[in-house]
Amino acid sequence: MTRQVFAMMRLVILGMVLALGASGAAAAESAAERAARCTAQATLVEALVAQRTDGVDMQDAIGAVRAAHEDMDDRLADTMPLLADWVYSVPPEQLGAGVAESFEVACTAYEG
Repeated sequence: MTRQVFAMMRLVILGMVLALGASGAAAAESAAERAARCTAQATLVEALVAQRTDGVDMQDAIGAVRAAHEDMDDRLADTMPLLADWVYSVPPEQLGAGVAESFEVACTAYEG
């Protein structure tokens, strides 16, 4: 596995904890709920990567992505700082077009 996949797995684990903890949910997500959340988070990762690639500061990127997705669920919005922190910590040479797709695959496959 590459460093990028390991970094994504750490993010997935933290994302699961944050997403479930933010709502106070005691039960685990169903496979369909996880897939939907992972797809939504991958969309945010893609938008954050684009912001970073354009040279936007992390806090401004969070605001821009939130504004572009005003209707996002509160639990998903709560993951934005964590997603942004991860995107802005990935080495620039690893921020290719496949980052969001790789994130979604790792997120969906995670069984924690």
